[in-house]
Amino acid sequence: MKQIITIVCLLLTLSVSAQDRRPNRSGQFSPAEYAKQQREFFTKNAELTQEEADAFFPIYNELQQKKREINREIRMAMRQEGGAVISEEQSLKAIDAKADANIRIAELEKEYLKKFKEVLPASKILKVQNAEEQFNSQILKDIQQSRGHQFQQGQPRPGQQQRPQQLPFNRSGQN
Repeated sequence: MKQIITIVCLLLTLSVSAQDRRPNRSGQFSPAEYAKQQREFFTKNAELTQEEADAFFPIYNELQQKKREINREIRMAMRQEGGAVISEEQSLKAIDAKADANIRIAELEKEYLKKFKEVLPASKILKVQNAEEQFNSQILKDIQQSRGHQFQQGQPRPGQQQRPQQLPFNRSGQN
């Protein structure tokens, strides 16, 4: 469950961050280019044959679309508050809604895992899952690097607090 929550958070981050990401030369995010790069990465790293990839990706893309819809619902529910101070009751409802959405996503993933097993052996499904984690990690790294170049190293970004300076003693507590 913890891994699923991590993946959901990662996907939410990617969804929001993708709007600012500029992976192509025109300076605009291209969903088609993203999907192409993702497919190439997964196919290579999971060692999928062309036939396996052709059978797998329509199912995978369908799952991703359904997960995006659930994540969009979460974002819309959170935006309705508009940053205003909300009551404890409203906060509890929001927390419950997020938890319910995470459960729905986990159920979807389990349902689609059965579909994946119909077109890929378990060993390749595992490789695809690992490739997905690597791909998402690389995307986040690229986003962080592209945003990091906008600011001087060591300087806080807008909305970020200044980091405290290192204390003049080592971690063992001895001077």
